[in-house]
Amino acid sequence: MGVLVESEGVGEGRFHDVFEDVGHRIDIETEVVREEPPRLLEVHLRGAAFEATSTQRLTTTDAGTRLSTVVETEHTGRLARLAGRFIARRAQRQLEADLATLKELVEAEEG
Repeated sequence: MGVLVESEGVGEGRFHDVFEDVGHRIDIETEVVREEPPRLLEVHLRGAAFEATSTQRLTTTDAGTRLSTVVETEHTGRLARLAGRFIARRAQRQLEADLATLKELVEAEEG
């Protein structure tokens, strides 16, 4: 999805986020729909060409803590529907890279 460049609270649990991706500005309305701190966070995202629900869950394991993320997306724009597989693969790669960076940061804090 690109890099988050702006985030503004617009109400209780609601945000207007701006991402930049390959020179394009992507405006997204984000709403927290469910949270069970510190184990679960579910947000609904709405952009011009898609709607998505993202769920992050922390689970205790023998090795420590596992973070799992599930993103369910519906492409609502015609072009986005046509390019859906490409968009999904690109978003998956970005999510995996972001989570790898997060893992490195957490492990560096622990060490």
